[in-house]
Amino acid sequence: MKPLSGRAGRLPARLFVSILGPFFWAQIFLSAAFSDEPAFSPEHDDDWKTIQATVQRHQYSLAIRQLGSYVRTHPRNRDAYLLGGRLARKIHTPNPGIALLDRGVDRFPGDPVLLRLKAELYLEKGDMVRSKAILSDLSRRKDLSRDERAKVREDRKALRELAMSMPPLVTFDQNINFQEAIPPPFQSPGTYALENASTHLRVSNTDLSYSGGSSIGTSVAVETPLIKDTVHFQAGDNLYVGTATGQSSAVESYLFAGVDGQGPDGIQFLADAGDVFAGGEVNAGFYGHVDVPAGPIRIDGQVWYQLPWSGYGQAIIAGGLQSGGLLNATWTLTPDLSLTGEYEYTSDTIGGTRTPFGANHNTLFTVDWRFRKSPDLHLVAGYDSQTFTPFVPNPVPTVPVLLSSRYGFAGLSSLDQIGRYVVLNGQIGGVIGTFDTPGPLAGFQGDGGLSVQVTPRIEFYANLSYETLAAAYVGSVTTLMSGINFWF
Repeated sequence: MKPLSGRAGRLPARLFVSILGPFFWAQIFLSAAFSDEPAFSPEHDDDWKTIQATVQRHQYSLAIRQLGSYVRTHPRNRDAYLLGGRLARKIHTPNPGIALLDRGVDRFPGDPVLLRLKAELYLEKGDMVRSKAILSDLSRRKDLSRDERAKVREDRKALRELAMSMPPLVTFDQNINFQEAIPPPFQSPGTYALENASTHLRVSNTDLSYSGGSSIGTSVAVETPLIKDTVHFQAGDNLYVGTATGQSSAVESYLFAGVDGQGPDGIQFLADAGDVFAGGEVNAGFYGHVDVPAGPIRIDGQVWYQLPWSGYGQAIIAGGLQSGGLLNATWTLTPDLSLTGEYEYTSDTIGGTRTPFGANHNTLFTVDWRFRKSPDLHLVAGYDSQTFTPFVPNPVPTVPVLLSSRYGFAGLSSLDQIGRYVVLNGQIGGVIGTFDTPGPLAGFQGDGGLSVQVTPRIEFYANLSYETLAAAYVGSVTTLMSGINFWF
């Protein structure tokens, strides 16, 4: 009976194996034949070894491109997505890293490490809105390890600090269109905290004098957070006093209210409107500014309507208002080489009547090559074209500015931070072109300046420039600009 019971016990097992065996082997065969996700085996993966060798040679950009191709055939290698994201953060190129991590998150939904790395790359990119959304979701998850939760808290702290370190766009910048572009003074992290973290009063003063006139501009504004650390409300008044050669002194002001802040993908925006007092009249005024980073290209657009303007070059004119727009695009080819194109259109009025010299069209192209980092040295070269379209038949006797200027320029430029609170800037070069002249003229340009962060609440800056040929005048022009900013 025992032998019989033993055979009877083994028969069902053999039958079970004989029935399921073909299905088992067929499943293995079909998986090997049709699966698009080959199993990852680092010790036998020559492609992975090639990528590792590329990283060892410090060819990080090439390694990121190799990883982009690699994950198409090895989508289950989680380490490939992590490596690509970390390399992108290391060399400060967040966009390729985010694209690679997006594919990793699609393959491994909810993976906290991939998501946290993606949030860090958004921080690197300056997109506080999307980084905050990811980190906020991670902070609410219950399945994070203690170590991962600590890293998320650290990233959220960095997010708050970086959000405060983003300088807001300021209304005062465009209300006087200075002829010379003056680099903005740097500010300490403490100043950015004052500007972004709480309600405060900001006072800015800019004094300008040159051979064609002088002006003083003072801005007093109250700023307060509106939507946490991404959108702010501001209201204030910009007051201008100035004189121009052959003109009486003028007083104008712009009483405004508006918002500034940051949107997705690092976009910065500012919009305000209010009353403009000029020439004994009150007019509605508007100013808008948007700065859009789009990978290697950065687009900056500004538009203004009936704001105080710097007629005859840089001085305030009684009853003078200006409307116009400016579009600037910068293409960063490498960290040290960039191309810039800019177009500006302005139309001016005095006492509600269009000025005789009409609308101004200005086109600018610039190449900027930084060939030394310490000290900071740039080779800057480009072409500028400025043309007025007069509204009167014979404008020469009544128009005090050049109707057209077309010139090329080249020079050396520097902007160096000395210590923590002092910044020096300078430029020296030359121009050659036509300035309402039948033939070309050559000229010299030079300027220098500094900004000093006296305390987190006080900042001083000054700039002196000299040019033998100005875009608006035949002859030399010396310009002195100085200012002081307070935060209370």
